[in-house]
Amino acid sequence: MHPRSATLATLLLSSLPLLSAILPSSASAAELPTAIIANEGIGFSRMEEGKVIAYDLVDAYDTHKITVADCAAHKADHDSVTWCFASAENQSKFVAATGENGRNPYIPFVGGHCSLGMSLGNFVARGDPRTALRIGDLLVLNGNLDVRTRFLMDTERNMDNARLQYQLGLRNGNMAEN
Repeated sequence: MHPRSATLATLLLSSLPLLSAILPSSASAAELPTAIIANEGIGFSRMEEGKVIAYDLVDAYDTHKITVADCAAHKADHDSVTWCFASAENQSKFVAATGENGRNPYIPFVGGHCSLGMSLGNFVARGDPRTALRIGDLLVLNGNLDVRTRFLMDTERNMDNARLQYQLGLRNGNMAEN
């Protein structure tokens, strides 16, 4: 790890008790808006040679497969973002999973931002759907496979830091625009 990154991580970890005191409780944290990474309005996607490549987040979450989605045939809007699917069945699962509070468990952790980047306070790093990995009940993305490997070296701490940074970023208006 770069010395500057190590220093930032140490500073962040030593600040956790203070930060948790100023963060909203979990009940009010659920009321925070989301900041979802999207390409041309399509979530769980990436850009390649100027074109949006969308992936099926239900397949990634349920079967741990990275499947290219068919936006022309299967899509649903949620949280001001269009989500695409490889099948009508996955589209139906996604729509049915939206709770009364508007939350959907298929939406990627920290809005699809790079989870390691977010854990270090990088609010602009995008997650790549090809790195998707289900950790517990969360679909976690990172910037690339090497970054995912680094994230997994200390998964619990990185998840906690990413969640904290995401909440702080939302609260303070620091999140990148789509």
